[in-house]
Amino acid sequence: RPSLFSVIKKGIMNHELSVYDPNPAVYNADEEFKIEYPVSEAQKSFFREVTFMKQDTATGEMVSVTVPDTIKPADIRQYYIKEDWFFDKQRSIMDVRILGLAPVIETIDDKGQFKAYKVLFWLYYPGCRNLFSKYQCFNPYNDAEWRTFDEIFHKRQFSSYIREETNVYNRPINVYAQGIDALLASEEIKDNIFKFEHDMWNY
Repeated sequence: RPSLFSVIKKGIMNHELSVYDPNPAVYNADEEFKIEYPVSEAQKSFFREVTFMKQDTATGEMVSVTVPDTIKPADIRQYYIKEDWFFDKQRSIMDVRILGLAPVIETIDDKGQFKAYKVLFWLYYPGCRNLFSKYQCFNPYNDAEWRTFDEIFHKRQFSSYIREETNVYNRPINVYAQGIDALLASEEIKDNIFKFEHDMWNY
């Protein structure tokens, strides 16, 4: 069964998916998905440079060596998802549309320690749905019912936390809060969405 990253990689290589610049601004990615990567640049996203320490056979000293490495599905640590939350007056419910999807890897320093998270690229999710609907993934709760990747996202069968909401400073939560404070800020945003929906009703 192909992983989500394998499906994305195949779609890009076959020119079925468009790739967008991961970081045209200081904090946010391309919010309106206007800066499209050329295919040649998108294919470079599947490779990275790995740095490690190696002993020099001539001098016996430890030197830093950088080698190219192919990014594998196991290297994807998480996905960033850009969503648009809104209140549907016709159905009187809060609803959500997924706008973008971005695979994220960990960058490692020359000592093998975690350095930071890096976004490889952004995908416009409505443009991915046709491809995602062709690939099924395993359902650990019911072996007889397989679901496509599009159904997984549509039914929101994934765990996540909020990293950012639209704000005047154009910055994510981890810029002004760290650790438990960042999680509390994330929960506060989620609670505000719930309260907004709740306040639309009269009891």
